[in-house]
Formats: sequence, structure tokens, C-alpha cells
Amino acid sequence: MKPSLRSRDFRRLWISFAISSAGTGVSLVAFSVYLFDEFGAGAVGYFMATVAFARLILLPYGGVLADKRSRAGLIRMGYGLSAVGTSIIILIPDLGMSAVLACAFLQGAGYALFSPAIRALLPDLVPLDRLEEARGRLSATEGLFSLIGPALGGIAVTLFDSEVVIMVDAIGFVLAMAVVPSLSRPPSVTLTQYARPGSFRESLQAISKVPWVSFGMVQAATQILFGFAPSVVLLRIVAEERYSSGGLGILLAASGAGTLVGTLIATRWKPSLPGLVANLGFISYVAVELCIGFSTSLTVFTASIFIACIGISFHGVWWYAALNRQFPSGMRGRVNSVDESITGSLEPVGMALAVPAVHLIGIEAIGVIGALTFVVAPLGALAVKGLPGYGTRSTRRERDRLGMAEEDVRAP
Repeated sequence: MKPSLRSRDFRRLWISFAISSAGTGVSLVAFSVYLFDEFGAGAVGYFMATVAFARLILLPYGGVLADKRSRAGLIRMGYGLSAVGTSIIILIPDLGMSAVLACAFLQGAGYALFSPAIRALLPDLVPLDRLEEARGRLSATEGLFSLIGPALGGIAVTLFDSEVVIMVDAIGFVLAMAVVPSLSRPPSVTLTQYARPGSFRESLQAISKVPWVSFGMVQAATQILFGFAPSVVLLRIVAEERYSSGGLGILLAASGAGTLVGTLIATRWKPSLPGLVANLGFISYVAVELCIGFSTSLTVFTASIFIACIGISFHGVWWYAALNRQFPSGMRGRVNSVDESITGSLEPVGMALAVPAVHLIGIEAIGVIGALTFVVAPLGALAVKGLPGYGTRSTRRERDRLGMAEEDVRAP
């Protein structure tokens, strides 16, 4: 078989993903400008919250469908819903806020369809031993556009109306639909295995039988609740207070650059114990939490966030590859949706409680709690059997217990 990056189907998936990521990155600014001008500052928050809510409640259903239907078809359907939810806002004049929020829900529903399907389809398109490389390419692409997209969006809204930029995003989703590969099922798995019916509960039971997977998901959710989510909010506050408006841009650029560099490293590097290296990478985020809690120079903060974002990027690439190797193809859609649902479920809570917690116990205490989280959670995870290697030493008995066929274990 050809290497993954020379696979025509993989290239088409990658290009479609790049188109959708580029549009999303650019339209973030355009949506903020449009909603602020039309409905006021509060509308921006309501819109983002509605998108996040739709994603959260519909991801499990998206995962179940990804194991029962054509994954490529679901990706197209998800992009289509996102295109509809984006374009209606512009094409139908004088929409009320309720209708705009309904469009936001459609965008979130689109993500809930295409995200599990993309994650489950990728192992069907490339050899399993090239998953890190393939996933790293997608993650690097997403990271690149999250870094340059807002800047491009800012330029675009100064040259054109925000409505024009939003429509370009909708057109991008339509183009992405057209580029998605037409593969209906993985070539290495029979149709019966691929399309066998199964409930969301079945995937939860399978995950519970693999301690390193279930603990890893809980670990990620904990780190998001006490660390990543509050830092997203507080980073913007402390940057404005300490370094003026230019400081935030520098810190966000350092974060995006670090994420991109870390993803590219993880794409090529295959350590024998990826879980060990990834959790040591999580520990590097301690410096960021302390910089949030205690005043430091902008230079120190920038260096800390750049290095930390390199470290935490390893997990995303290696964890994804390990998760999809661990479970049979007919269960990957649901497992990936469980992973996204659990790890993202506490993010809104952490964001919502960040500012009240600062008023209650002070930002120094929040920084210390976050720092301790990124020491205790990774070190505790390393004590779980199988997690330091991300399941690389899973036994045949464990795989048999999950119902994995031989063709699910070996690379196609």
C-alpha cells in the first residue's frame, strides 16, 4: 500500500478538512463583527454558547451514526448543515435573535456529524501504523488556520462587509462537501463488521474494559475543568491588565505557534512510551498556570506558553492514534464521540466559573490550583496500567474481549 500521504482518498479528506478549517478560522472575526453590529455584544456569547451546546448534546448521536452509515456521507451531511446554518443568517434579511440562534444550533449539529465521522474514517484510509502522521497533518492544518485565520478575518472585514466574509465561509463548506472522498466503507473490514448496529452504551461498556482509555478521558476532562478552560478566560483578562492590548496578540500567537510546532514533532516522532512523553508534556503547562496567577514579564509568559503548547500537542496526535488502534472499526465512531463528549463536557463549566472563582479566592489561588492539576493528574495517570504506552502492550485477550477481528489489529 502507498504511504498515507500519497493516498488519493486521504489527500481528498485532508483538502476538504483544510477548506472547512480555513473558513472557520476566518469567519470567527466576521461573525463577531456581524453579531455585535446587529444585536449587541451579548449576542456573540449567546451564539458561541449555542454552537457549543449543540455539539455537546449531539456528538453521541453523531458517533452512533458514524458506525452505522457511510462516514464519508456523514461528513458531507455535516458540512452541508454547517453551510446552511451559516448562509441563512446572511441570505434571509431581518432575522430575529431566535432564528440566528437556531442557525447556530445547525452549525453545532453539523460539527457533531462530521467530527466523529472524520476521526473514524481516517483509520479506514491509511495504514494503522501511519495514524500519527495522518492525524498530525490534520491537526497541524487546523492549528495553522486557527493561528492565521483570525488575522486574515480581521483584514477581510476591513476590506469587505462581514456578510461577504461569512458567505465565503458557507461556500467553503460546500466546496469541502464536494472534495470529501467517496469511500463508503474501509477496504480491510467486511461490510457486516463495518455496519453492524450498536448503541452508544455498547461503546461505553467497551471503554470501561480498558482502564487506560477510561482514565485518560477522565484525566483530560479534569485538566480542562481546572486548568485549560479557566486559562482561556483568564489569559485574556491578565494580558489586558498587565501588558495592554498588544500583549494578548503576542501570547495567542505564541500559543498557536507552539501548538503547530508540537504537532509537527508528534507527527514524526514515535517514542516507545508515548503516554509517558505526553503526560510530561502536560506538566510543562504548570509554568503557564503560574504566569496567569502571578505577574511576570511578557517575555517569560510568551516563552512559557510557547514551550507548554509544544508539550501538550503531543497528546492530541498520539492519543488519537492509540484510541483508534485499540477499538474495532465498527466502534470507532462512537468511541471518538465519547472521547470528545467527555473531554469537552466540563469546558463550559470551567469557563463560566473562572471569573467568579477569581473574585472568591483570588487569581493567585486559581493559578496554584491549575499548576497542581497539571502535576497531580499526569503523574496519577502514569500509574494506570497501559497508559504510559497508550496501550501499545495490549494483550490479545484484551482485544478479543472487545471483539476485535484480526484485520482490525493489523495495519491494512
